[in-house]
Amino acid sequence: MADDIFDIVDERDEVVSKAPRNYVHAHNLLHRSAQVLIFCGLGGKRKILLQMRSKFKDRHPRKYTASCSGHIDSGESYEQGAVREMREETGIICNSNQLREIGKLSPSEATGWEFAKVYEYICDESVKLSFPPEEVESLEWMDVESFENLISEKPELFTPMFLEVYAFYLSKTLKR
Repeated sequence: MADDIFDIVDERDEVVSKAPRNYVHAHNLLHRSAQVLIFCGLGGKRKILLQMRSKFKDRHPRKYTASCSGHIDSGESYEQGAVREMREETGIICNSNQLREIGKLSPSEATGWEFAKVYEYICDESVKLSFPPEEVESLEWMDVESFENLISEKPELFTPMFLEVYAFYLSKTLKR
């Protein structure tokens, strides 16, 4: 992770430079991420896939985050990053047309100074999941109602980014 190179972007999300991950984070430079919320089921039986970050992560270890999330590497599109992160963090192989784009969050302290493009992916709960333990502690399905109650009762269990992403997701999808 320390050697990853990220595009540094301006306030319009246009690339202005690139630098190693540690430098970008240490200087709170604007950069990019993809956030994928993975769901299964329909209606009242709908479930969300929650990722618990590994204890080895430099930021927010052992906190719940989006089903799949990650930085966009230098030269990569948001869609390419989302597809790559899905494969790396969940073992799910998909292509970009299987992702539904929800929208893009602007950078803030809560997002770690990232422009975050949010996607939704629908699959069957029986999908085979796999993950690298140095990045992901666990992946678990939770019914959406229980998940939303947990966010309400214990927000400290979640990364600030995930709280922003899910609120954004709800604001965009409830309007449809």
